Amino acid sequence: MPAPVETPYLRPAFLTALLGAIVSLAVSALFVRVAQGSADPPLLSFVRASVRTWLVSMGSGIDTGPVTFGLVPVGATLVCIALVARTASWVVADPVDELPAFVATTAGAYGVIAAVASTATASGDVHTSVIRAAFGAFVVGGLGAAWGAVRRHGQGDRLWFTASDDVRLATRAAIPGVLLVLSAAAVVVLVQLLRNLSRAGDIWAQLDPGGGGVIALGVACVLAAPTLVLWTASALVGPGFMLGTDTSVDLTGSQLGTVPGFPLLGALPPPGEFPDWVFVLWLVPLLAGIVSGWRVELGEREGLLARVALGAAAGAVAGFLLGILVGLSGGAIGPGRMADAGPPVFTPLLLAVPAMAVGGALGALLKHYRGGRAPQPSDASSTGRPRLWKRHQSPGTDRLVDES
Repeated sequence: MPAPVETPYLRPAFLTALLGAIVSLAVSALFVRVAQGSADPPLLSFVRASVRTWLVSMGSGIDTGPVTFGLVPVGATLVCIALVARTASWVVADPVDELPAFVATTAGAYGVIAAVASTATASGDVHTSVIRAAFGAFVVGGLGAAWGAVRRHGQGDRLWFTASDDVRLATRAAIPGVLLVLSAAAVVVLVQLLRNLSRAGDIWAQLDPGGGGVIALGVACVLAAPTLVLWTASALVGPGFMLGTDTSVDLTGSQLGTVPGFPLLGALPPPGEFPDWVFVLWLVPLLAGIVSGWRVELGEREGLLARVALGAAAGAVAGFLLGILVGLSGGAIGPGRMADAGPPVFTPLLLAVPAMAVGGALGALLKHYRGGRAPQPSDASSTGRPRLWKRHQSPGTDRLVDES
């Protein structure tokens, strides 16, 4: 009789998923309680609101009949990932032998918990999408479990889905390019918010949040900031974003009508064409691709064609990751014309991949020729340092000075 297969990763995986869901629900309940202020709703309503808030934060969306909210709140999703990661780093006290299996099991269990919670909280016309809840929780649970385990024990190399060195090199080099575009978009959002701070303050005053509403609205603005950064990144890539039907914001100008009364949206530019110099921002994705291509390391296999090919691959991977993030950041934020908000789904991907791939090839080419033309010491010692013998050699008979 064959011996049973050992699965030591199951217990920590299930425990991570369960505790991660409990911690996330607790944070969600705290946010809902603060937002309700002095109101004291029935316990069942409070629990439903807390669970739905947790599900929406992972991208489930929510349908309340006439109003549909399908936007993925990226900031809240990042918080959920961080909570699962913190739980995983606490649960996995010892290194896990089957790390990929642990991550996959945690993701699956977390997705099942979200699907059950979505089904259980459906009532009347108010419900969340079970499929979106399960898929979003699967991604959140997987990323959180991987992050937490790697943070605790540093086993990141075991999570690669491929043994190909080229894929690893291209993926590692792609990350700085993605971060560069997002950083540039964040700077643009910050500058716009500072320029239009009075308008954002007026929106805040009109909302007049009282008591716990001030904290809840402030937290909501912070959590919504990553979404606006991704929308701005879409403008840097090319297609821009919408905030309602027949509206758009891109680097040519702003064609917006009435926008929702949310303080962070006060950073949006007023309607009209932008100055000509704004077109320079279109170079950001190309420069980001150059950075990714520059970061490619080939080691002993260094050569022009190999470096250019991997540089282009790194830029393409960066464009792919950026396009996926930007494309998923849109969705409905209300009824009627507000059913269309954010970037188009596929256009950022189609534009970012070739632009950043070209940049990656250029970056790799520049690094190749810079390395080839770097000055080499003509007279070096065994340690690789230049020998400044004329300055430091001991005086010989030909350099003795008669001091008499």
